[in-house]
Amino acid sequence: MQKGFTLAEILLTLAIIGVIAAITIPAVITKVTKDQYVVGLKKAYNTLRAVEREAIQEHGPMENWTWWSGNDPTVAFERYFLPHFDVLKNCGATEEKGCFAEGITRLYGSFYGDYNDTSYYRIVTSDGMAWAYETTGQMPPWNNAVGWFYVDVNGLKGPNRLGRDIFFFTVYSSNLGIKPYGSYDWHGITPLSTEFIDSECNTTTGFGSYCTAKVLAEGAMNY
Repeated sequence: MQKGFTLAEILLTLAIIGVIAAITIPAVITKVTKDQYVVGLKKAYNTLRAVEREAIQEHGPMENWTWWSGNDPTVAFERYFLPHFDVLKNCGATEEKGCFAEGITRLYGSFYGDYNDTSYYRIVTSDGMAWAYETTGQMPPWNNAVGWFYVDVNGLKGPNRLGRDIFFFTVYSSNLGIKPYGSYDWHGITPLSTEFIDSECNTTTGFGSYCTAKVLAEGAMNY
């Protein structure tokens, strides 16, 4: 007489496996997706550091660069940064679409806006990343922060959310150079506290912009 599992036992086992899969698979997918964003952010930061290094070699120390041209981002970006990016598409400081996502949201989910107007110089690089550059419109000594870079590490694909696939970097005219947003205060003098950064980096009320510094410091997306 051969022994085996009954149909009821097989169905029960499959049901248990299904429940476990339903619980664990979404968590695994989320973890993998977050890891991809972290890898993309690290690559973006390495790109910016290479761009900064090459621009300094060509033009000298950043504190001697000409940054001011009203709120027009074109002058500084085209003169110092653009030649050192591997550009696939260039939308410039126009209203042309296709270089940065529309309908960007904050980390906690509310609508934020987009970068598709003449205040931002926008490009897409050959690795598929979307970039926007904005000037602060202020000059030292009033402010050492002279511009910001925004990068969407997976291009126009979703979720287009701050602190997920979209990250900020501050451009300082001092010897700080380009730093992850959240590393220093507005003037590039005082490092921001971990507590302050964490308050901006939660999925309930967090804006998401300071997550750049947090993710790079921790090497993970722990939120």
